[in-house]
Amino acid sequence: MKQNDPLISIVIPIYNAEKYLKETIESVIAQSYKNFELLLINHACTDNSISIMENYKAKDNRIQIITLDVNKGGPAYPRNIGIDNANGDYIAFLDSDDVWLKEKLEKEVEILADNDYDIIHTLAYTIDTKSNMTGFLNNQRVYNILHPFLNDLTILYCSNYININTVLMKKDKKIKFREDSYLIALEDWFFWIEHLHNGKNFFLLKENLINYRVDMDSMSNRKTDKSYKKAFYLYALLLNDNKISLGLFISCYIINTLKTILRNIKIKLK
Repeated sequence: MKQNDPLISIVIPIYNAEKYLKETIESVIAQSYKNFELLLINHACTDNSISIMENYKAKDNRIQIITLDVNKGGPAYPRNIGIDNANGDYIAFLDSDDVWLKEKLEKEVEILADNDYDIIHTLAYTIDTKSNMTGFLNNQRVYNILHPFLNDLTILYCSNYININTVLMKKDKKIKFREDSYLIALEDWFFWIEHLHNGKNFFLLKENLINYRVDMDSMSNRKTDKSYKKAFYLYALLLNDNKISLGLFISCYIINTLKTILRNIKIKLK
């Protein structure tokens, strides 16, 4: 570790994650970049996650456990607690079932430190529930289609092309995750919209630097009409906050409706 390496605060919200938690924490400890603090946010766990956290904390003084008495549903609240307790110059978020590749932080911090970017994100491999490699996360498809015609913020209104588990960002405690039960599973999308709306500079590092775990049952739940209604609620919030025009609100609503129809057609054809 170099003497002037910036400190990175890594925030992992944890709720009953014993199945994958060891693999996730090990991927952080194995990072080639060593100057970090790992904030494990115990979101009122009731399983063996607690002892797993305690075992790692006893072995590594870079690890802290922050225990919350109440589970408020979704990761927004524990992530905000992590932001409040972060001591680093930079901050990264990681879900308790995903896995970083060894050089993830090192490659990101080198770019972030030498350029005028606020947030860097990357591409991702996908793995299944048994940690087998299954392919690539295709979250850039809509962005690549629309990029020649629209700016990044407008594209982000249409589709969340930023995977939070790949991100390294300059810490800004003024922008927090919106703690809203109707935004659970969409809170990071709203978070990125607020950052771009506030003029933050994003950069995509076109390398696969994480293994993003895809649970097919969870994916099916995200593609239901409930997720469609949540997206409509997100647009309504943006309209109310004057962060989106009425015309763009209507356009996004139509696009979101068409996406839902196509998803339902695909489900019926399977």
